[in-house]
Amino acid sequence: MSKGRKKTLTKIKKMQGTDVPCRLIENEMQVDLVGKIPSAPKWLSKYGKEEFNKVVNQLFNLQMLHNVDLIMIESYCNEISLYKECEIELRNTKRIDEFTSSEGLVLRRQANPLIKMKNDALNNALKIAREFGLTPIARASISAPVTTNNTQINNYFD
Repeated sequence: MSKGRKKTLTKIKKMQGTDVPCRLIENEMQVDLVGKIPSAPKWLSKYGKEEFNKVVNQLFNLQMLHNVDLIMIESYCNEISLYKECEIELRNTKRIDEFTSSEGLVLRRQANPLIKMKNDALNNALKIAREFGLTPIARASISAPVTTNNTQINNYFD
């Protein structure tokens, strides 16, 4: 027997216009919005910090950045960083490792282990990105809160 549909937050249902009273979750958990834009964690690499700042600023301006979500955003940014670092390293090395005998004959070829690391990092990042609406398909199903230019300017100075 299947589990049924995945639960959707009431706020998202309201944005989508599907907030039918019989489908709303009673006593839904409420979490705190982030009061000011946090700085990127020191442990993230250069690429991770760039991605963190990009994502956090966007979610903050849309009033969709919550304190409890920050660790998942950090994880997403770390996976994106790992993906980029693996790809840069692969461009500097061979994608196929060759193992030869002492006579110089090729015994076998195998893909560089960085390829698997890169693919795993991208898959992990995509799974997390879908949760935050960071992929085109995920964004298409969410109607973001209305923000005015004035709201974004006020958020900039906070």
